[in-house]
Formats: sequence, C-alpha cells, structure tokens
Amino acid sequence: MNQLEAFFLKHYIKTPRRNIFKFSFVFMVLGIALSVGILSAGLNLFQGYESNLKKLLLDSFAHINISPIYRDSIDEYSSDEILSIIFQKDGVSSALPLLQSQLMAQVGGKVRAANLMGFKDNANSYYRDYISQGKQEIASGEIIVGHYLAEELALSIGDNLTLMYPRLDQISAFGLHSVTGSFEIVGIYRCGYYENDRSIVICDIDEARDLLNLPIGYTKIHVKLDNPDKAPYYGRDLAQELNNRFTVIPWNYYAESLLRLVKMEKWLIFILFSFLVLIAGINVISAVGTIILDKTDEIAILHTLGAKPKSIKRLFAYRVGIVAVIAVIIGQIFGLLLSWLVEKQGIYKLKGDVYFIDTLTFELSFTNLLVVFFTSTVLIFLCIMIPLKQIQKMQVMDIVRRNY
Repeated sequence: MNQLEAFFLKHYIKTPRRNIFKFSFVFMVLGIALSVGILSAGLNLFQGYESNLKKLLLDSFAHINISPIYRDSIDEYSSDEILSIIFQKDGVSSALPLLQSQLMAQVGGKVRAANLMGFKDNANSYYRDYISQGKQEIASGEIIVGHYLAEELALSIGDNLTLMYPRLDQISAFGLHSVTGSFEIVGIYRCGYYENDRSIVICDIDEARDLLNLPIGYTKIHVKLDNPDKAPYYGRDLAQELNNRFTVIPWNYYAESLLRLVKMEKWLIFILFSFLVLIAGINVISAVGTIILDKTDEIAILHTLGAKPKSIKRLFAYRVGIVAVIAVIIGQIFGLLLSWLVEKQGIYKLKGDVYFIDTLTFELSFTNLLVVFFTSTVLIFLCIMIPLKQIQKMQVMDIVRRNY
C-alpha cells in the first residue's frame, strides 16, 4: 500500500457515516452476515451431530466384539483364557462376557423385537451410566428395558413384561415352541442411540440362560478400550493371539461406513450453503458498482494526481474488503448464536428412527471456523473484483464531461 492509498483509506475509515452507512452498503453487510451465519450454523450443527453420533456409538456398543466361530457359545474355560489375554494389554478399560440374543417382548396384544443382554456376575458397569429411571442392580425376576421400547409398549417402572424366545429345535405340527418368562421392569435404559433405546432388555444372566436354553458359556465378550480409535490394531493382535479360533470384530467394521457417510453429508451441506454466500456476493457486486458511480469525482481526482488504475482498484478493494471481512466475522458470531438457540429450543427434535439419535447439539470446531472464513472471504473478494474492472476503462475527460 503506497502513501496515496494509505491517505485515502485513513480518511475513509475516519468518516464512516459518509462512506459506510449507506443503504447499499448496509444491505451488503446484512447479506454477508446472514449467509455466513447460516453456513456456520449448519456446519456447527452437523459437526455436533457427527461427534454426538460417534460418541453414542462408542459408548453404547463394544469397541471389540469377540464371539465363537464354530460353536454356539464361548465356554467358561475359553472365556477365562480370552480375558487373561485381554487384560495383559495396556489401554483396555473393561471386558465383559455376556449372553446376547434376539427375542420377542409382549404386553397384551403388542409385540416388539428385543435384544436381550445378560452380563456375567450381573456386572452393571456397561450400562449403569444410561439408567434414566429406576435402579441399576438387577435381581431375579427383574429387567431393565430401553426407553423407546417401554414407550411403544406403554410400560413404566413396576409393570410386567413377557419375554418369548422361539425354540427352533422344538418345531411341531402346532408350530414353534416358545420359552416365555414374565419380568418386572425396575429400570429404564436411555443412551440416546435410538436402535439401542428401542430394543435393549437387560436381565439376570441365569434367567437369560433359561430363556435361551444355554446352560453354560457366553455368546460374546465385549471389550472397551481407553482409546476406541485403536480398536483395529487391538483386534488384529487379539485375533493372532487367539489363533483365529474366535471372531474378533472392532467397532469400525460396522460403524465406520456410517460415520464416513455422515462426514460426507456434512461437507455436502457446506457446499450447498456456500451458494448462499455466493448469492450475497451479488449484493456485493451491486454495492461496489454503486460506490464507483458515487465516487466518480474522487476517481477523477486520483487520476489527475497520477494514480494508476491498479492503485485505484486496490483502494476501493481495501474499502469494501475491510467491511466485508468484518461482516464475515459478525456472520460467524451470529452462526454460533443461532447454533446455540437451535440446540436449546425444545420444539423440534430429531427422529431417532431416521437420524439414529434424537438429540440435536452443536460443536464449535476451529477447523470449521477457518474453512468458513476462508471460503466466504475468497468468494466475496472475487465478487468485489468484478465491478472494479470498469475503473480501468474510465477516462478523466469522460468523467468531467459526465459531471459538468
């Protein structure tokens, strides 16, 4: 920036009422702030959705699942062997043998599919953080059910629920024989992940054995890690140490594709909302064109003083660019406020059967802030430069004839 440009820019900043508070300029600033705000809010909310979904997946499911390959269950000896190998490794927070199977839950004429889980020694460390109502400990004849399962069956604490397990090995002319049991609901499980909340049923492991006709052993071993992102490496090591006698599946095997899809959708939303900034750029083109028409006298004086067209273009670019950058920052602050309001409002909630989770949160990411700022600034400066091309074509005598 040379001395002439610095002088005019300083004069411009000192007289904002004359230069900035014009309708076209104010309209341009509002357009930029609103478009950037909506873009920022959309990215913040999708970032919150992505992080919340990953957190709930990692909290609700095992980081590593170990299950038998050739048998129906893992016997007690094999279970102890697997646990001893697991706990020799650093970074393992817990490992729980359990029985898990699909069955039917019935109340009156209502029947729903359920996911039965019974933990060894009734360990409750796996699910206790998500008991929203009732007690965590399970005694004989008691169960904990998912929030949406209880809601769909119109159940609450103290009600009874019948569990039915079809025995495929006992088929007769009268159909399938089902093992049934009636249990009292003593707790409601709600983790926020819809599929879990609408299907999970937790009961005493001995009663789970009676229902599933599995007198000994376990169907799975759930392993939790301090750092879930290392699950693939732990999984490979465990599979080798167990001589591939068991199926070892890390969480990313079944969840990573979903998270990758969510990330792709987030950036697709970003691209679509970036067109709002581009539309606001049309107002920038109009505003800069109006400024050039209003400042023809000033342009003539600058030409007379020997200023080159490139220098004049830079001067006008500085003028509008400073205000545009401030408008982008204001838009990002507005986007943060809008994200907070959307999270705190209680009118609209996500549909869990569509979006997997039912809570809408936002997350502020420094990377997202930089991406929004850089993209918005580049688009707006490109729009600023379009009308400035006409300055190069303006001649002093033409300006004087037009005005006098």
